[in-house]
Amino acid sequence: MKKKFNVATIIGLMLLVAVITFTITYLTVERQFQEQLAIEKSRDDVFNKLGKIVDIIDEMYIGEYDPDDLIDGAAYGLVAATGDRWSYYMNEEDYASYKDSIMNQYVGIGVTVTFDEDNQALVIAKVHTGSPAEAAGLKVRDMIVGVDGQKVSDLGYDGTVSKVRGEENTPVVLEIMRGTTAMTREIVRKSYLYNPVSSKIISDNIGYIKIDNFDSRVDVSFEDALGKLLDANVDGLIFDVRGNPGGLKNAMVNMLDLLCPEGVLFTMRDKNGVESIDYSAPGQVDLPMVVIIDENSYSAAEFFAAALREYDKAEIVGTSTFGKGYSQITLELGDGSAINLSTNEYFTPNGESLIGVGVTPDHYVELGFDGSFLLLDEKDDPQLQKAIEVVALNIALAKE
Repeated sequence: MKKKFNVATIIGLMLLVAVITFTITYLTVERQFQEQLAIEKSRDDVFNKLGKIVDIIDEMYIGEYDPDDLIDGAAYGLVAATGDRWSYYMNEEDYASYKDSIMNQYVGIGVTVTFDEDNQALVIAKVHTGSPAEAAGLKVRDMIVGVDGQKVSDLGYDGTVSKVRGEENTPVVLEIMRGTTAMTREIVRKSYLYNPVSSKIISDNIGYIKIDNFDSRVDVSFEDALGKLLDANVDGLIFDVRGNPGGLKNAMVNMLDLLCPEGVLFTMRDKNGVESIDYSAPGQVDLPMVVIIDENSYSAAEFFAAALREYDKAEIVGTSTFGKGYSQITLELGDGSAINLSTNEYFTPNGESLIGVGVTPDHYVELGFDGSFLLLDEKDDPQLQKAIEVVALNIALAKE
């Protein structure tokens, strides 16, 4: 027997549903409203506190100060207070330098240096191709002991680096020690493009590619270097990302795409759980590979090594990396300044996060040298020698 519902019952049910829907909607909106109020109050507290500090400084501080410096200082502190070492504020000057650096474009003399405590000197570890330093004849292992009449021992590392840097088309006078020979070089600072990829064929017909960063154009340079080595019919490959601070995700993905089989390469997830995934296309390089890493391989550099290992494309040699697992975006603030803010967590092809874990090498080898690996000859570099040994063994196994 079918049940019959009268009009009153139906209307009652409709009213009940309406009441429940209204209640849920009201509670949701109320909660969101209260959360927004809390956020607004927190912001007001910040602004009120900063305003009080500025008032106190205005009223009582006996010295002079630049109001812009106060604003920059507050901005530095606000972003730093997140506790995220990868998020930071850049004033107008910092941001201009940052934009040049991610384009691999620099103004200066064009050297990479380390600091020699014993000799109180900057030691040139790399002379950039096409740079003013190269044109002036500077060489690796040259020691900069003075700048514009001031000694490095008086300036210290930061002071010396700051003094060597400067505006384009301005001269700087360097006092150089090359072994026991003292010399002076006047070099005019220039803007130049830096190629972060270098390559060569080393012992046992192994291709070696050094990747200094993953910034603009690195993927194009990498593809060119890789293509030349493959055309030369190398038997194996070594990728050196020691001292590599990372860079652009898209550049790294393009490079991995050349080496890995079809599949997931890079997964990124924002604070709301929304994911975006980069995939590799069919086709891969089928040669024994090794990646050399160290404690200064960050971000894209350690991810590059992890992804190749997860696809069983490469073994890893060196020391453990730090473990960076956040990606950042740069947000301009309208006055020439900007913040670099962590907005996504990223994951390896196997879905692993590198945060606080990093990459542990398959073959742990310390450098055993108190200085940059760039200052070592190939035969004296234990990490490179181990990489050669591993690749050579895998080449031999592949030929059996």
